[in-house]
Parts: sequence; C-alpha cells; structure tokens
Amino acid sequence: MPTTPTIPETITVHLGAPSENAQNVTIGFADYIKNVASSEIYPTWPEEALRANILAQISVALNRVYTEFYRSQGKDFDITSSTAYDQSFVYQRDIYDTVDRIVNEIFNDYISRRDVIEPLFATFCDGVKVQCNGLSQWGSVELANAGESYSSILRTYYGPDIRIVENAPVENLGGTAPPVPLRRGDTGRDVENIQIRLNRISVNYPAIPKINPPDGFFDLDTEDAVKQFQIAFNLTPDGIVGRATWYKIQFVYNAVKRLYEVNSEGIRYSELPQIYPGTLSRGDSSQGVLILQYYLEYISLFVPTVQTVTPDGDFGQNTEASVLSFQRTYGLEETGVVDRLVWNSIQNTYYNILASINFEFREGATLPYPGRILTLGIEGEDVRALQEYLNFISNAYLEIPKIEVDGVFGPATERAVGEFMRIFDIPGVSGRVNAQVWRAITDVYEDLYVGGFVREGQYPGYIIE
Repeated sequence: MPTTPTIPETITVHLGAPSENAQNVTIGFADYIKNVASSEIYPTWPEEALRANILAQISVALNRVYTEFYRSQGKDFDITSSTAYDQSFVYQRDIYDTVDRIVNEIFNDYISRRDVIEPLFATFCDGVKVQCNGLSQWGSVELANAGESYSSILRTYYGPDIRIVENAPVENLGGTAPPVPLRRGDTGRDVENIQIRLNRISVNYPAIPKINPPDGFFDLDTEDAVKQFQIAFNLTPDGIVGRATWYKIQFVYNAVKRLYEVNSEGIRYSELPQIYPGTLSRGDSSQGVLILQYYLEYISLFVPTVQTVTPDGDFGQNTEASVLSFQRTYGLEETGVVDRLVWNSIQNTYYNILASINFEFREGATLPYPGRILTLGIEGEDVRALQEYLNFISNAYLEIPKIEVDGVFGPATERAVGEFMRIFDIPGVSGRVNAQVWRAITDVYEDLYVGGFVREGQYPGYIIE
C-alpha cells in the first residue's frame, strides 16, 4: 500500500457482490462519491448531516483503495456496489445538485483516527431498519437539526479520537506491487515495507521469524521470513516476493491489524518505512537534507519551474525556495517544510524521471543516483557504472584498488567504495553507496575526467620531465 493515503483519480466498481459475475466500471473518484451519496441519503437533509454522511462514504471507499482490500485477493476492482459488503452505487443514476456541490468541496477529505494513517472504515446504516456499530444516517439528521456540526456528529458515532484529514493529494494510483520481484540483495522502501509487515504478522504466526532490524535490505533473515510466510499460506517457498506473495502479505497484514473494521488496530506512523528522514525545515543540517537537495537539484534539470539548489547538507534560504517551487509546481501546500507527504512526492518525482533514463555507462558522462542503495550482493548496470567510475578515480588515487567491471557488487567493490569514503571523509556505513556517496563518486570522476583534457599551453596537472 502507499505510505500515506492519496485520493485516486478513478475507482473501479464491481456491479454486484464480490464473487458475482458482474460488470466492472471505472469512473472518477468524485463522481463515484456523488453516486453513492445520491443513492444513500436525501438531498433535503440538513447540510451538516449531508457532510457527515458524505465524509463517511469517502472514508469507506478510500479504506478499500488504500488497503487494496479486493486487489490483494486477486480481484480486478476496488469496491463493489453491494451494500452487504460496501455501499450503494447505482450505475448512471442522476446526481442531486446539493450532493454535487458538497462533494466537489470535500471529495479529498476523509476521516481517520489520531496518530493513525489509514482512512477509517466508517461503517454506517440507516439507524431505523438496520442498526450498526457506526453512524446512524437518520440519527445524524436529528443531531444536525439540533444544531450539531458535521465534525461533532462524526465524533458522536466514531469517538472523540477521530480527525478530519483535509485536502489530501489526488494521484493516478496503480497497484502497489513492485514491477520486479524482490529478492535477496535488493534494497529500498518496498523491502522495508515487507519487513515491517512480516514482523507484525509474526505476532499472530510465530513460525515466521522476526527481521531485526527492518532496514530496507533484503538479507538472508528477510529471505527466511518470506519463505516461512509462503509455507504458512501455501505459496511457493522460494523466498522471493513476487506479485502473489506481495499481495498475500498485504492482505494478511491488513487482516491481523483489522484495518477493514471501524475499531481497527490502525497503522501508526512508526510503522512506515524509516528511509524517510523525518520532517525537514529551514535551519536543519543532516544527511537527509543533503539527499533532499540532491533530488531537487536533479528534478530542476527536467522541470524548469523547480528552482535548483546546491547540495551542501544545510537547509537554508535557497533550499527553502527550491522546496516552495516544487510544492507550487505539484499543487502542494506551499509551506517550505518537507514532511512525509512532500518527501514522498519529491522522491517519486525523482524516481519517475530516473525511469526514463537509459542507465548505461558512457565514458565521460555521469549518471544520477540510481534510487537504491548499492551494497554487497547487488547486481545491475548501476553497479557496472559505479565500478567504471571507481577504476578511473583509482588512476589518481592509488589507494583505491582496481576492480573487475562485471556489474556485481562483491567484496572488492565494497573495499574500493570504503577506501573512497575514507579518502574523501564521507560519513556512513563503509562500502555502502547511498545518494551522498554516489554523488561524491560521480563528482570526483567528472572533475578528473574533465581535468584530464587540456588545451595547448594549459598546465597538464603533473610535472613534465
């Protein structure tokens, strides 16, 4: 699932019960909510009651999308039109004008609990013919007529610890399963997501070993945990997280956390991948700021409305201006502060640009940080490029050993990276290439390569005898 909820541009509705052979229709998310509201409630109700009910309907739909409730079961839709499972949807029905106006105002707001991430599965019923552990539709009318606000009505039914999240970003969401299966040697947020979920699942299924720590590195412990999960749930125990294993882990995690219930355990912020460095703002100085600046600098090469910044690790006036220009460009609130939402947006923009690049070494040219930490066991064209850079640098810095250019990050490559980090006093785990180390290596390579070509009469950089 995505790290934080976003509003999908569209939602796919199954026109029947989940197991029923019925048509799927894909429509705009706001149009879906207008249909549900026009099918479930009366436009003559007091406005505060209408807003309370519509927010509950939005939250139910977003919970289904965010948790991928049906897609994690192998279905090709997000929600059904069956009131036995979800909420009423009548395909191509007329929409009430009052509903249309209210939904246009609040379609990207939803209900959540304090300190919890996922949209609340805000169950509701008419309160007359059917009773439920949630909002009473006719009861909300009585409360509105008595002068209660929509937020007060919602707290009456869902408890005092709820919050209304406003102006959530709208994105074109796809499935969350990574396009390439995850296996030993991989790194990144997807790996950390899997590790966090397996650790929680292991509370209910003790045969699955704990992964300590869940750090985004797919090591032997992670492979063992994946295999035990696969054995427990009748999947091929190969230790590889393909599409089937990914969605099964997500489905079981959602189930043990009871995310489909109004009284769910909830996903806490501490359970999100910690690759996010925390909120960054003016005055901060850290490696997280340096990586942020690196992302913004590169994005600015492709997006003219994003102001460039020089990476130095200090969040000063120029970095704040660059963040503001990014927020302005991508329709985010212009705060100049990088919270998790802004960080994810910047990082995803960087990765999208990266996906369009042919990641192949060319002499004299430097490639951007590949978006994954390179360490022992990693293979690929990014490793091959790294090895080429290091070998060229070793001509000037003899302490760095020559290595075979084979695209495999083995012990020799680790030693070469570690020596480079020592020479240039770069902090971090020795031999592990993150964004800061990659940037330093490519900068030194570029300086040495350009410096190796001199014009007539220029000092060649060494003593002539």
